[in-house]
Amino acid sequence: MKIKDKIEVFQRFAIEVAKQEGEASVKACLDSCGQELEAFRKAKHEDMERQFKIEESRIRRQMNREVSREMLRQKHMVDDCSRKWQEKLMGRVRELLAEYQGTGSYLEYLAAKIRMAQQVAGEDEVTIYINPSDAGKKEFLERETGTRLTVSSIEFGGGIRAVIRSRNLLIDESFVTKLEQEEACL
Repeated sequence: MKIKDKIEVFQRFAIEVAKQEGEASVKACLDSCGQELEAFRKAKHEDMERQFKIEESRIRRQMNREVSREMLRQKHMVDDCSRKWQEKLMGRVRELLAEYQGTGSYLEYLAAKIRMAQQVAGEDEVTIYINPSDAGKKEFLERETGTRLTVSSIEFGGGIRAVIRSRNLLIDESFVTKLEQEEACL
């Protein structure tokens, strides 16, 4: 074999080895780039997921604040409406009560409550108070019930109040108390 042939064989061998090394180097570089690309994609995906969750959480908090604000506004509206209707209702009840206090049925009611207080007292001494606005009805009620009545110095809207001191007992059948109890239930 001549030198020229040897050089040619050596040249092909060297080119073949360089080609193999180049392909291996390119393959290693591609593998490395592929791994880096995959790691980059994974990191970006995780970052996007994290950003998505943060944004979702922020939007949920904002929506919850808005929902709470709207619920509070609606509750205030309902409370205002309820309060207005309650005031209107209680105003109408007071009007009807004032009309009732001018009837004979009211006198019968007072007489029945006075008798009830007498029954509760039994043999014990009882002081029965009537409202100052009912002072004109005192004599009639005393004759009707056979009981001495006292006109209260405190306005209690009608009805009676009775005190049994020996038992430390107050019988409160006043309209003011009954209206307060009804308003508390509304």
